[in-house]
Amino acid sequence: MSTPAPTRTRRWLNRVVSMVIAPLLWAIPFALFFGTLYGAGWESYYSAYIVSLVFALVIRNAIVLAERAIVPVLRKRAGSGSYPWMLDGAVYMVVSVSASYLAAFIVDRFLMRGFLGSPRAWLVSGMFAVAFTLLVGGIIYARVFYRQAVSRAVALERMQAELARAELRALRAQVNPHFLFNTLNTIAALISENPAAAEDVVTRLADVFRHALTASSREHTRLADELEFMRSWLAIERVRFGDRLRVIEDIESGLDDVPVPGLLFQPLIENAVRYAVAPRPEGGTVSLRVRRDPSGETLTAEIADDGPGFVPGVRPSGNGVGLESVRERLRLGGAGHAFALDTAPGLGTRVRVTLPIVPTPMLPLASALATAASCDAPALPARANA
Repeated sequence: MSTPAPTRTRRWLNRVVSMVIAPLLWAIPFALFFGTLYGAGWESYYSAYIVSLVFALVIRNAIVLAERAIVPVLRKRAGSGSYPWMLDGAVYMVVSVSASYLAAFIVDRFLMRGFLGSPRAWLVSGMFAVAFTLLVGGIIYARVFYRQAVSRAVALERMQAELARAELRALRAQVNPHFLFNTLNTIAALISENPAAAEDVVTRLADVFRHALTASSREHTRLADELEFMRSWLAIERVRFGDRLRVIEDIESGLDDVPVPGLLFQPLIENAVRYAVAPRPEGGTVSLRVRRDPSGETLTAEIADDGPGFVPGVRPSGNGVGLESVRERLRLGGAGHAFALDTAPGLGTRVRVTLPIVPTPMLPLASALATAASCDAPALPARANA
């Protein structure tokens, strides 16, 4: 694919500025210094500027040659091992000094006969060369070093971002086998007690994992798809707990297309069912509330239960995946993500998750949670079941 014309034009402009305009400016301070030293007249300043310009152009082109031809070869030979940055500095210094004497030769040959005609002239030219090398070479190497530092910083940032994505994928992968294990236990318990219900759960489990597999391969999914996934999962749990599981859903309208991390709510709902419903003969109530925050830039999802709760800071027995995976995923999510847990013995548990609202809506998942016509998952009730 050919490079776009604007990009080629910009590159040529950058080269013109670097190779021509910059040396024109670099020659000015030396012209002022040596012009003042040798008479302080217009002719002295003019001659000093021409000589300084020759030095600037030759040194600049020599530095470019070193940057594009010599230094890359040395780095390639060094391989993946540590490369001493001082070697770059030595290369640029040698090239700059050599270019300075080449410029002095050009001045002596074509502009000022006798410029190198005596030992004193060679010494003065050498001082001139060193001064130009320190200024011009120093400026150029500082720019090169800066570009290298920026390049390393960008590469490090990309590596950190990829590491964060890998950690998120690992955390999502933790939830899937955890959820599958618990659901298979439910099916195993139903096979002997209620084979028809077990068959219905298997059918619903296929619908649930259709979403779970899709969501696991993506960082985000639509809030509406995530809620449908939760409804199907809760339908499976209702087969097991019956009327002991009471669910209240309160979702603000207009948030269906908001992207949320896939499989984020399921571990929280599962924890609520496990600790507020399963161990109590009377069961319990689990509520899910989603609201847009007053700022309009974030939403808050609140999952609460009326279970026994637990002492803050003390992890309940067996809770090693759910809350910790959600907390860590939100931490890796960066700005706009937050996790808050309120609980106390006898007062239930309430988890609040804050997520940023991305303005660009996501496309719906294709056939998200498409269930068989005879096995549609029931919607969550608007209020607690009687």
